[in-house]
Amino acid sequence: MKIAVIGGGFTGLTAAYELGKRGHRVVLFEKEETLGGLAHGFKRPNWEWHLEAAYHHLFANDTAILALIRELGLTDSLIPQRPITAVYWSRGAGSRSPRNGNIYQFDSPYHLLAFPGLSTIDKLRTGFLLAFLKLNPFWKPLEDLPAREFLIRFGGIRAWRTIWEPLMVSKFGTYAPEVAASWFWARIKKRTQKIYYIAGGFHTLVEALAQAIINQGGTIYTKISIHTIKEVSRGTYSVLWGKQKQQFDRILLTVPTPIAFNICPLIRNTNTEHLLSIPHLHAQTLILETKEPILKTTYWLNVTDRSFPFLAVVAHTNFTDPKYYGGHHITYFGNYLPTGHKYLSMTNDQLLKVFIPYIKRLNPSMNYKRITNTYLFTGPFAQPVHLLHYSRLAPKIRTPMKGVYLANLDSIVPWDRGTNYAVELGTKAARVIAEGG
Repeated sequence: MKIAVIGGGFTGLTAAYELGKRGHRVVLFEKEETLGGLAHGFKRPNWEWHLEAAYHHLFANDTAILALIRELGLTDSLIPQRPITAVYWSRGAGSRSPRNGNIYQFDSPYHLLAFPGLSTIDKLRTGFLLAFLKLNPFWKPLEDLPAREFLIRFGGIRAWRTIWEPLMVSKFGTYAPEVAASWFWARIKKRTQKIYYIAGGFHTLVEALAQAIINQGGTIYTKISIHTIKEVSRGTYSVLWGKQKQQFDRILLTVPTPIAFNICPLIRNTNTEHLLSIPHLHAQTLILETKEPILKTTYWLNVTDRSFPFLAVVAHTNFTDPKYYGGHHITYFGNYLPTGHKYLSMTNDQLLKVFIPYIKRLNPSMNYKRITNTYLFTGPFAQPVHLLHYSRLAPKIRTPMKGVYLANLDSIVPWDRGTNYAVELGTKAARVIAEGG
């Protein structure tokens, strides 16, 4: 069969690779200049490695993508680390004037017990809650319960207000009260102390996948925006872009659902209309390249002080060696933002001006004149919001139009997106298409 794959993120790349292995003729279309989707990388002239526009790493239990890495002969490129995860907590963080903020390591039972923001009883309740989530394999019942209610009931109101509420509200905003406990279960269940990065960045895996697809006889087009997908005859579809078109036996759409509906109205009907009700947030990262580190030892910092204008700080070069980035240090400042948020219309310099007073609270001794470069990226539709009963809303791979398939981040349940699940979804979509499902 001749199959079109629309979208060159990890779902599309993996599906194209798997279909090519089965002997199908695959043509992949990507509207951006680079492949990789939300994990695409960029490289400065004085850097040895590519860097992702949004922070990425792999957990030790990310079996789908780790298996793909092995299959492509890239196992030696995996870099294992046990980095530090911490929280920034201020006394009175829920008030208008929080004080005495500090960074506290928060990635082991010992560090939970040493955390000053909770009483001994609250620490024990939080520890039991986290242990239960790690050991409990059953997520489905949690889909009917708001995360807020679950966390207060089992972890206590003080732990909710001190740790979980600031993070939930900072990430989901007005959607926070409706987020299902199953989403929180997935976040805790997936955590492993050992994590991996890929030498050269995730671009290494993207390039290997692209080359494998080409070696199989597949074709990859970048900088191509698909205009329309039409049914030519039963079981035959025409893909149009610019003044060109090609015919295909099968179509796989891996783009966000609203875009899929726009270019392929055939799959939109009363049975799929509800997919447009899934809320999404934009992922935005401001990346600072500096001559000295902003965080001394911490890799991942969750900010529980809601007066801060960012949710997470990820010190990439506390995980990887700065020598790969011209000897400079790389730090991400991350947010999830609703459509229309003022940060989405700001330039690098404008956003940095907002952030600098708070970055100085993280490291008052740093010379901020030693920022050498800033980079700003926004990923639309990056974070589907897992509301109550989300698995009933998530799109199925098969669409109402036979021969047209849909697989995107919204399809991932109960996990919270990520490259591992994009690979897993691409593999599943390829299997469904190949089996004629």
